[in-house]
Amino acid sequence: MSKKQQARAASESAAFLLIVGGILVLCNVLGLFFYARTDTTEKEQYSLSKGSLRLAGALKDRMEIVGYFSADLPPPYNATERYVRDLLTEYKEASHGKISVRIVHPVKDEDKQKAEADGVVKVQDQKFESDSFTAVEGYRGLSIKYLADSRAISHIESTDGLEYQLTQLIKEMSGEKVKIGIVSGHNIEPQQNPMQMMQQPPHGSHTQTIRAYLPTYDVQDVDVTKEIPKDLKALLIVQPETAFTETELRYIDQYVMHGGSLGVFGGAIKVEASQGMPSGTAFSPGLNKLLEKWGVKIKNGIVADAQCGRARMPTSLGMAIQVPYPPVPIVTFQDYQRRHPVLFRLDQIGLPYVSPLGFNDALKADKDVKRVILAQSTKQAWIMDGATIDLKSRDRWEVPGYQGPFALGVAIEGQLPSAFAKAEAPSGDAAAASIKAPARAEKPVHVLVFGSGFSMRDEFLPAQQPGAHEVPAGGGAAFALNAIDWLAQDSDLIAIRAKNVEDPALRVPSNVKEAENTIRQAVQEQDESKAQKALEDRKAAVVVWEQKKSMYKWGNTLLVPFAFAMFGVVRWRVRSARRKNLKL
Repeated sequence: MSKKQQARAASESAAFLLIVGGILVLCNVLGLFFYARTDTTEKEQYSLSKGSLRLAGALKDRMEIVGYFSADLPPPYNATERYVRDLLTEYKEASHGKISVRIVHPVKDEDKQKAEADGVVKVQDQKFESDSFTAVEGYRGLSIKYLADSRAISHIESTDGLEYQLTQLIKEMSGEKVKIGIVSGHNIEPQQNPMQMMQQPPHGSHTQTIRAYLPTYDVQDVDVTKEIPKDLKALLIVQPETAFTETELRYIDQYVMHGGSLGVFGGAIKVEASQGMPSGTAFSPGLNKLLEKWGVKIKNGIVADAQCGRARMPTSLGMAIQVPYPPVPIVTFQDYQRRHPVLFRLDQIGLPYVSPLGFNDALKADKDVKRVILAQSTKQAWIMDGATIDLKSRDRWEVPGYQGPFALGVAIEGQLPSAFAKAEAPSGDAAAASIKAPARAEKPVHVLVFGSGFSMRDEFLPAQQPGAHEVPAGGGAAFALNAIDWLAQDSDLIAIRAKNVEDPALRVPSNVKEAENTIRQAVQEQDESKAQKALEDRKAAVVVWEQKKSMYKWGNTLLVPFAFAMFGVVRWRVRSARRKNLKL
């Protein structure tokens, strides 16, 4: 190559670099005014949900959010400020100028006093320094002010669920509460918790805990012996323990026909404890007289499933061990089910003491009504029934034979027909005869029927600390709140809450579970050779499972980087070959 050609190539390269540099500078300048973010995480952990965006954009007045963060917070809290700053920036932009954000680092005494006055408290954390732990005091909280109202997140323990807390507070401060009702008069006072694996329930109503998690709702006790208020968005019946009269059922039907939504959770079984030993008894609250007109009924019995939760079982050594507890099926969902708002992004839930559902063709040809089965047991399920069902934990369970799957939950929506509009009231029942309802719902309604309501009761929900707004841990709690949001047709918080539900349990391969089931059956049949063969099959299946997990592990660790490296080598070789063949 001549000197003239070399000089020309050098000038062209310099011009190219200047052009590229100019384009990059221009892109950075434009980025100050125009930019977009993409969140590729499965549950959109790093962007606001549509409900939060919609709520922030609908604010009618100015809201001020002040973050108080000390500069020397120890790990992991030293990264909290950055996350909160980014999150608040999204709220600010979505509000079209209605939300102002300010971050304060309390160093001066007046800043510290202001933080305390705004409800942000000083917390003490441990910091590892110079081979020892030292106590560090600091602030990490938020203050929210809107009109004459002021709220605070006194200290941020974790960024998990922070969007839910903020949106819940903004919703409380900026809008009217949605009215929903819980049927009263059909539950006895809570007794000693019969489920040994659960916590002691608080005194009072069975639904105090779920009420505490609904600050954006006005939850009212409803007497269904008289006309139900039409301004209630939804009516809940949670694990009733006394029967409904014809009058009460007709008032419930009338409420639904006027456009109200209905949630029925359980009602075919009572669980009681005698000397600490839980047992179940069949019970008929009469709700099927209403539900069967809409194509569904709650059947007797308790569904037991090989895919189940665990319970503590006392031993002769004076210590308890964790054992499988089939009366609490762990229900997993198919993709089409998880797209429904009630199960939005939930992977699984536990349904304690759940009864199976049955269906009829009452609405089969009704084009105005849609029915979706939301929850089913596995095929390895059976029914526990009888006059009294023994529910105490044990190391071996008698399996009469697998009969699953069983339907456990269903959602019905549309303009339902009345269950009683064409039915005459019982002779002599003037109160029931006086209740009138339209022949069909005046507008589309939501009806949700599950064979168990225990997951919504105090015994099975973690108690909320005063002033806290965190999403309750556990898929069952998220399910209960999703269900209420769907029934009230107020779905803004569903997608936000779904970001914070727990990760699903590890899914055991079917051949491992089948081998374990065979072992249990062989033990019950006292067939030693069958048990030994099943044990060998399980060992072989576990070896294959471990190999598969190891393959995924090392594939992610080594194969992906190796593939990128090989791509670079191949590209380098191609470019080298092109340069050698280049003719000037």
